[in-house]
Amino acid sequence: MVKVTNLKIKLLALVFAIIFCLQIFKLWSFYHEKVEAERVYERIKTQKVLVKVYYEALCSDSRNFIIKQLLPTYNTIENYMDVQLIPYGKAETIVTNDDYVFKCQHGEPECQANIIHACSIHFVHDPRKQLELISCMIKNNMYPMSILKSCAEHMKEYKAILDCSISIEGRRLLMKYGEMTNELSPKVDFIPTITLDNDHDNQILILKNLMRQVCQRIKEPPRECVS
Repeated sequence: MVKVTNLKIKLLALVFAIIFCLQIFKLWSFYHEKVEAERVYERIKTQKVLVKVYYEALCSDSRNFIIKQLLPTYNTIENYMDVQLIPYGKAETIVTNDDYVFKCQHGEPECQANIIHACSIHFVHDPRKQLELISCMIKNNMYPMSILKSCAEHMKEYKAILDCSISIEGRRLLMKYGEMTNELSPKVDFIPTITLDNDHDNQILILKNLMRQVCQRIKEPPRECVS
């Protein structure tokens, strides 16, 4: 009877030991997976390519680049891109009594559209939603207020964008984008101008195949870059 009891105790001890080891293994596996996921995230975060797009809301070349190059590339490798949109182009800012007036390459509708874009970028913080909104509006920006309503009426930021676009706040935002554009060296001579990690080189190649140029800057390119 004593031997049977001892055997049961040993078996129970063995079972508990196995369960304990399994739990330790699970915890170790979970920790290892978490650490690995954090490492992957850090690698992606540090590999992001800064893509700055200096553009105009009524410029056909800007429209083509954003719709045919920027948005598809972002849809494919968004985790490796940090996109900054800068609507202004070859406009001119005139300061008048603590306010701002603009002269735009494609006339007054473009000035209004640029202001709406500036307000949209300011209030829509999610990078994907921001790019999708700009892409939606730039398809047909000849009537800026109408296209804003069509593209953004369903968004929670719509009223803020609308109010901004008809106030001095919107004009201040566009003025700041003008300062950013004018700080470029060499100066902008073509719209859109795109910089990758603040590098102006290879403009023709960027306009033709943004995906390839971004991928070339990623130290550990994802499979989407080589497929």
